[in-house]
Parts: sequence; structure tokens; C-alpha cells
Amino acid sequence: MPRKASIGATRDSAVYRIRIPAELKSEWEAHCEKKGSSQHGMIRALMRYVIQDEMPPDVHSWISGQIAGEPDEGPKQRLEVRFTPSEHHEIVARSEAEGCSAQRWVINCVRASLTNQPQFTMETTKALWDSSGQLRAIGRNLNQLAKKLNEGGSQEMSAREIKQLSDYIYSHTEIVAELQDASLSRWKITS
Repeated sequence: MPRKASIGATRDSAVYRIRIPAELKSEWEAHCEKKGSSQHGMIRALMRYVIQDEMPPDVHSWISGQIAGEPDEGPKQRLEVRFTPSEHHEIVARSEAEGCSAQRWVINCVRASLTNQPQFTMETTKALWDSSGQLRAIGRNLNQLAKKLNEGGSQEMSAREIKQLSDYIYSHTEIVAELQDASLSRWKITS
């Protein structure tokens, strides 16, 4: 008997992966155990509650305050920075090489330093989108093969075909890793 879509795992269900602090995970597990509820069921219930958007204003305000990573929507603050001629020359050269303005390049440097997260240029972002799209296409092909195999079809893949697919996936993951490394390492000053 198929499960009701409102309960959870169905063929068209989605999977969310999130990172949470270890302390919050322990508290959540203890809470769910105390209430006698499944962790996944509680998360689905909370999602439905938030989607209904009928929560009291103080609860809505508290939840909004808990959400990390919201954009800073306030007005921009001006900060004047002066560089030596050689620093300025290098900043302009690097920003032009990466296809952005010198101001954007400096902002990305600051953000990378403050957040310890890579800051990608549009060119790099487009390359990542392209790579992700190609990896999704590979995933669809693998799903089709798996479906045929599960249906008892006589679909055979040769070792050469599997090797080609594997090489293709690895080449794309290397491209993404290189872009990420380049994005982080470009902020290091070299002498």
C-alpha cells in the first residue's frame, strides 16, 4: 500500500540536508524522544506550521531572529581605503583578470576574509552552474540505467563505459574543486 504524500517518503518526495550544531542536535533528539515523536515527522510538522503563516507575531519575530545568513538589507556604509601605487596596480590587474571591478574585487576579499567562504565571480559561478548541470545529466542517465536494471532488463554496461562515466564525473569534480581553491587562494597575498 503506497504511503500518503503528506506523511513523508514517497517517490516524488524531496530530501533536505542541513548542518546543525552538535548541541542543537542533542537537544532535538532528546525533545523528540521525550514527546515520543519521530524527528523527521516533527520537522515536517514544523515546516507545515511555518508555511501556514498563521503563527503569532512574537513567534514569527523569534523565528526570524533565529535565521542565520539573511542578507544585510541596510544602507551601505562608506569606507575609504588608500592603497600604495603598487597595491592599487595589482588590485586593478587582478580584478580585470577575474572580470570584475576593482571595488567588487576588494569587497569579495573582505567578505572571504570575514566569512571564510569563497566569493565567486560571475565567470566562476557560470562555470559551476555548467558543471552542476552536466553532473545532473549524468545522474539522470545513471537513474535510467538503474531503473532498467531493476526492471530486469538486460541492459549491460561494459567496463569501458563505466570507466568513461567515472572519468567524466571525476573531471567535473576536479574542475569544481579547482574553482573553489582558486576562489579561496586568490585572496592570499603572495610576494
